[in-house]
Amino acid sequence: MSKGKILIVDDDPGILAMLKLMLRLEGYEPVACEDARQVVHTIDREKPDLVLLDAMMPQLDGIRVLENLRASNLQHHPPVLLFTGNADESYIRRALDSGASGLVVKPFAKEDLLERLQAYLMK
Repeated sequence: MSKGKILIVDDDPGILAMLKLMLRLEGYEPVACEDARQVVHTIDREKPDLVLLDAMMPQLDGIRVLENLRASNLQHHPPVLLFTGNADESYIRRALDSGASGLVVKPFAKEDLLERLQAYLMK
């Protein structure tokens, strides 16, 4: 039985593969999306319990994806954790104001990420 379905949004195939494997081994059901422009459609189709969203992608950055999600008419609104290397307070505030449930600052420890996932999935 899965601990939850998690949508991973990242344009880097290596990071997607690593996160998918890690989550699968921990009992989650990972779903991948490489194109930030497809996030709304993928959430509507897959109905994930949580979204891990990379902040820096070539098509749309994470903030724009969050704004698109907020403007969409989705029935399903999972929490979104934004992966970022930017720990600047103004960026964090902007991300949270745009709809991020939380941020995960890169680099991160596997245990810290898993704790954060579990905390958001329990809400």
